[in-house]
Amino acid sequence: MYKKPKGNRMKVSCQPIIIALAIACSACISDTQEEKLMQPPLKPGQVLDPDSMYAKTWPGRPALVKLKDNLILAIPPQYHQFWAHRHWLTGRDTSFRPPMKLDKLPYAKLAGFTMHLPDFEGYTPDNYRKDFDENRVEIAYISPAPMSYMEPDAPGSYPPNQFGRISTGQFRAFDPEKYEEKFGLRCYEQQERDGDRQICYGKRDSDLDEYLILDIMVPPYEKHHIFPMMTTKYFSPKYGGLEIAWRSHMNNFPRWREIDAQIWKFIDAWNIAPSHAPVASPITPTTP
Repeated sequence: MYKKPKGNRMKVSCQPIIIALAIACSACISDTQEEKLMQPPLKPGQVLDPDSMYAKTWPGRPALVKLKDNLILAIPPQYHQFWAHRHWLTGRDTSFRPPMKLDKLPYAKLAGFTMHLPDFEGYTPDNYRKDFDENRVEIAYISPAPMSYMEPDAPGSYPPNQFGRISTGQFRAFDPEKYEEKFGLRCYEQQERDGDRQICYGKRDSDLDEYLILDIMVPPYEKHHIFPMMTTKYFSPKYGGLEIAWRSHMNNFPRWREIDAQIWKFIDAWNIAPSHAPVASPITPTTP
């Protein structure tokens, strides 16, 4: 049965999001299968246009995504493109939503969501139609990945192994002795480029001793780079092994650490898996 997140999972960095998550918890399914629908996130005094796609397709319930037995996400509607998750012919919502038993929820290969700076809000009636939004952070996917990625010299996206591959040998992409310090990362100019891109490496979580590699574009940007991005894809041993990829506009580079930390705060807060669930799942989907 759909359950609300544990208490300490609700610690997120901004008050509007805390309120949104509290609303999500109030919509948890009871034994009578009755629930209170979540309301769209509106500014004080704002009235939602009933004819808008946002209003017409607002589901009022979180999307349920089961990545592992110990990681089942209940993603609030505003953090994914709910208006686009419709069957092309019938127009019906294609996401799994409560009420439903969690043991009947199929395993998914990946999950993703979107948040917006400065306060890590989701899609709102004001921003959901913007194709190019510099405040947007796209978590392209979160996917189960094997713990074997952490073995020395193993393939995969474990950052220390990644860094070793691209800093030495035949796949060397930069000179490891030449770098700039930028916002807590060491950034290396990529070889065979014109100085327009750098590979940045450093700790993303000091408590867990975890790292990431961030691929950034370097100003001044070429005219054809109309939307310069920073991107990352890395492995974390959390939840028994996950691979995560996210991207955002280069204007947000100074906040990369805060962005990355908030992603994990949401993952922890939205996880409704039973506390006794095993780390390993019977079925481990392949990484995309």
